[in-house]
Amino acid sequence: MTVLQQIIEHRMIGIIRGYGTEDTVKIVETLVHNDFSVIEATLNSPDAKNTLRVLNEEFGDRILLGAGTVLTKEDAKECIDIGAKFLLAPVYSHEILQLCSEENVLYIPGCYTPTEIYNAHSNGAELIKVFPAGGLKESYIKDVLAPLDMLNLLPTGGVNHQNINHFLKAGAKAVGLGSSLVRTKQAVSKEFLDDLASRVKLFKEELDRYED
Repeated sequence: MTVLQQIIEHRMIGIIRGYGTEDTVKIVETLVHNDFSVIEATLNSPDAKNTLRVLNEEFGDRILLGAGTVLTKEDAKECIDIGAKFLLAPVYSHEILQLCSEENVLYIPGCYTPTEIYNAHSNGAELIKVFPAGGLKESYIKDVLAPLDMLNLLPTGGVNHQNINHFLKAGAKAVGLGSSLVRTKQAVSKEFLDDLASRVKLFKEELDRYED
């Protein structure tokens, strides 16, 4: 199964932003224990590349590891060398897309308008992050896909348990979950991890209600 197929099957990418290596490992342990395995660690976090390295070493094939907020070709190459299986960004970079194509790594650029989305697709992006999705309704995804139904879209930013199925029913292939799953800038205590486990359960319950 390809990385793209694994993401589509899982339907969710969990985004971990702002935490150092030790806390991120605790967060990922909780996610994995609750059967959540597609995980993005963002580069605008403390000691992010070391975190990616440790996650790859400690969890291996138990997770599908991605690097987020990848903005330069140099960072992209480093993350690929560390072991990231997919790269995400809030914006589109043709340089990074070309590199990922050469390295056989999935690149998920962030786009907003139909023109940006289509340009990324026509240059080879297999999955496109619609970002920020917080100000959009699911009808935006449906409207974009009406004439462009070949696209694979990943709404990110503002997706929560109340609207996740709305985005999927509108045609999104999967969603990116940020603070609605992993709260930011919190002490990673037992209470935090228990709350995280509850959030995973809530999202999974919603997906169980999803009907094609």
